Amino acid sequence: MSSSAPAAPVARRSRARQVAASTWASATGRTGLVMLAITLLVAVFGPLLVSTSPTAQNLMATNQPPSWLGGSGGLMGTDALGRDVFSRAVHGLRLSLLFGLGVATASAVLGLALGLLAGYEQRFAGPVLLRLADIQFALPFVVVGLALTAVMGPGILKLSIVLAIWGWTVYARTIVTSVAQVCRMDYITAARTHGMGATRLLLRHVTPNVLGPVVVLWTTSAGVMILVESSLSLLGLGTQPPSFSLGTMLGDATTQLRLAWWAVVAPGSVLLWIVLAFNLTGDGLRDALSSSGRIEHDPELV
Repeated sequence: MSSSAPAAPVARRSRARQVAASTWASATGRTGLVMLAITLLVAVFGPLLVSTSPTAQNLMATNQPPSWLGGSGGLMGTDALGRDVFSRAVHGLRLSLLFGLGVATASAVLGLALGLLAGYEQRFAGPVLLRLADIQFALPFVVVGLALTAVMGPGILKLSIVLAIWGWTVYARTIVTSVAQVCRMDYITAARTHGMGATRLLLRHVTPNVLGPVVVLWTTSAGVMILVESSLSLLGLGTQPPSFSLGTMLGDATTQLRLAWWAVVAPGSVLLWIVLAFNLTGDGLRDALSSSGRIEHDPELV
C-alpha cells in the first residue's frame, strides 16, 4: 500500500513581497518602475558611455541644432558655448537625481522619527510637534526658501539641508494618526507588559505598520525635490558653477531660447521623465497598499 508524501506547507509571502508583486502587476506601477530603472541606469552608467565632455566648449559650433533637425550638434544639439547638450543632460541627471533621492530620504527619516514620537507621546510632544507642523504649513516655502538662501548663501549642500528639514511635516502628519491607532492595539499592550522599551517598541512593532505611506510619500517627494532644486537653480540659488544640474542647464539656456530652443527642451524633457517615473511608481505603490494594506499583528505577542 503506497502512501502519498505530505504536501509541503505553502510559505506565506511577506507583505513587502505582496506589495511589490501588486505594484508590478498594475500597468501604472510597472510603467513607473521601468522608467525609474532606466533613469537609474542612465544616471549610473550614462556618463561612462558618453564620449563628449560636458564642459568642453567649442565656440565655432554654438547653438547647433540636433542631427535629426539637419544640424551638426549631435543628438540634442549644442548650447550658446558650443557644449554638447546631450552630454550635459546625462551628467546633470546624476546630480539632480542624487539631490532628489538624498533630500527625500533625509526628510522621510526625520518625518518618520517625529511622527512616531508625536503619535506615541500624545500628552506633550505630540501636540507641540503638530502645532509646529501647522505653523510650517502656513508659511509658503518659496518665501522661506528664498529668505534662508539669501541669509545662508547659495549652494547645493545648504539647499539640501533646508529642504530636508522643511519636508518632515508631510511624513509626520501622514502617519501620526496611524501610529496612535497602532499603539492602542492589544499586542502593543502585551509588549509593554513584557517590559519592552519605547524605542524598541516603536522600531519593531509600530514602524512596520506605518512604513507603507512613508514609502509612497518618498517616491513622490523625490520627484518634487528635483523640481524644487531645478527651480531654485534656475534662479541661481541652487547648484553653483562649476557643478551643474538640469536646473542650471535650464537657467543657462533661457537667454538663448529663440536661438537654441533644444537647449531648454532637452533638460526639461529629462525632468519631465524623472518626475513622471517617480509619480507613476508612487501611484502603483499606493494602489498596491490600498488593496492589500492592513495592520499586521506580531505573531509572537497575539
